[in-house]
Amino acid sequence: MMTMKIKLSKIYLVVNVILISVSIFFGGLWLINTQVAFISSMLVVFASYFAYRGVVQKRLEEGDIPKERELLDRIDDKFELFDDETSRDDLSKEEFVKLYKEERKKSGGIKLTFMNLFKSKRGIFNPIRLLAYAFMIIAIMVLIRHNLFEPIAFLIGISGVPIATLIAGYTLKNY
Repeated sequence: MMTMKIKLSKIYLVVNVILISVSIFFGGLWLINTQVAFISSMLVVFASYFAYRGVVQKRLEEGDIPKERELLDRIDDKFELFDDETSRDDLSKEEFVKLYKEERKKSGGIKLTFMNLFKSKRGIFNPIRLLAYAFMIIAIMVLIRHNLFEPIAFLIGISGVPIATLIAGYTLKNY
């Protein structure tokens, strides 16, 4: 597990070095904005990870999330729409729409969405996560107050974390 953390850290570090290199080319304001954005974005991502990790662990302890692999297999086709016996070509458009609406009613719809939102409130309103967002907002306000804010540079700095995460997901998927 430690080697995974080291590899992940290296990917984020390389992306940050690229951001620094590009920022130096465009000037000091870009450097300040990209680094503040990158650090703020990293704080938000890590805080969100730890917040939702706690929510998932608690739900596992309470038995809300079964550990069975078979259940995950059933989720892929929980409405048995992809049975070998009936194909989609056999249904007319009206029958397919009717079947789809019936299955949507069974899935719980908006009520289930709000119940899941309520269950994850501990992750959404986690103090560490809220502090990370507060840090980002305060950082933006400080940059604006001192006439140092460059919106394009800030957006590029924020985009460094998702780009690094995509790279990590692609390169470490077989790890």
